[in-house]
Amino acid sequence: MGGGMWGRWRRGRRDAGLAGIGVHASGLSFVRVVRNAQAPARIAIAEFRPYDGAEPDRVLARLVQDHDLKRQPCTTLLGEGEYRLLQTEAPDVKSEELRAALRWRIKDLIDFHVNDATLDVFDVPVRMPGRAALVYVVVGRNEAIRARADLMHNAGAALDIIDIPELAQRNLAYLLPEDREGVALLTLTEDGVYITITRDGALYLSRTVADVSSALADSRGFEHLLLELQRSLDYFESSFRQNPIMHVVVAPATTRTEALVAFLRNHLTQRVASWEAGRYGDVEADVPVPDACLLTLGAALRQDKVAL
Repeated sequence: MGGGMWGRWRRGRRDAGLAGIGVHASGLSFVRVVRNAQAPARIAIAEFRPYDGAEPDRVLARLVQDHDLKRQPCTTLLGEGEYRLLQTEAPDVKSEELRAALRWRIKDLIDFHVNDATLDVFDVPVRMPGRAALVYVVVGRNEAIRARADLMHNAGAALDIIDIPELAQRNLAYLLPEDREGVALLTLTEDGVYITITRDGALYLSRTVADVSSALADSRGFEHLLLELQRSLDYFESSFRQNPIMHVVVAPATTRTEALVAFLRNHLTQRVASWEAGRYGDVEADVPVPDACLLTLGAALRQDKVAL
């Protein structure tokens, strides 16, 4: 794995770690991960700051001031509707022609003009014999990317990179011991339910269920989530011819998700577990991580071995 997402604004030192800032409908999530070559990565700060009637830019400016983020490399995640993540066959072209070829290929798969988009691409880990290699194409709306960059810059944050939730969730999954064998992780957020299947730090596929309220409202919502999860598991097994995924983890672990976990256990042969707060693999935590900050933690955990 190598390369990266949109990072035209990079500045500052990367070896000191990364700060993730999530922009949500109700507030800002913030997580700072500190890295040192002589010690494990450490979660130094994690907080959710509600707007409480204030404008997001004012709350962000105060956050930047409170945590001295003008020199701390920062990352942020695009939200629902601001990008698309597409899986397609890799065109048989030279590497320098890849983005142009993909831009032509995906132009009818997005609901905005391809000339108004910024593309990035990364490989799907396994190539099947007799089939073209698969790639993921991240298609970001230029307007959304500019708006987020402006929001961060106007607040004084040292924006390093703009990422997407699926890759942040991949980084979260890498913390789980189940990821070594392969894990389906469901993360419930304000924007929806993100479903990813990863194995050993690699993202194989993802789905998004847009309405989290409906997903948790009743048995029909549970059944819809189950169907999307089963489709993902079946697609993984049939398309990549890998050993089946035997672990499912639901995050965060709250009273709202307890019933979902019980439902999935009754309908799946996989082992289903709730996310265990405070268990972050080799990453140490000085503070608890609020539920609303989980994907922001994943963004702040970005590093070469688990990044694009």
